Amino acid sequence: MKDTLLIGWTTVASEAAAQCLAQSLVESGLSACVQIDAGVESVYRWEGAVQSQREWRLMVKFAAARSAELLAYIEAQHPYDVPEWVVVRAEQVAPAYSKWALGESD
Repeated sequence: MKDTLLIGWTTVASEAAAQCLAQSLVESGLSACVQIDAGVESVYRWEGAVQSQREWRLMVKFAAARSAELLAYIEAQHPYDVPEWVVVRAEQVAPAYSKWALGESD
């Protein structure tokens, strides 16, 4: 069965936390690549009040076969009590990139 490339998103409160989480995901082999978007503004309801916070968004590319392991890692290592973890299937991926990304996250 051919593996599928997935993309997951999460956010953290600082650049240092983003760098640390991205580095550990790639070093552990759970992700082939993590991109960090700086300075996104999140507006959300937390504990009954509307909050607004500057965050760093991580886009995590990984093999579907690692999905459960990656979720467990996010839940254990993420600095938030309730981390965002939203995953989508990459519907169209250049063959060479897919081969590289799936090979890197085996």
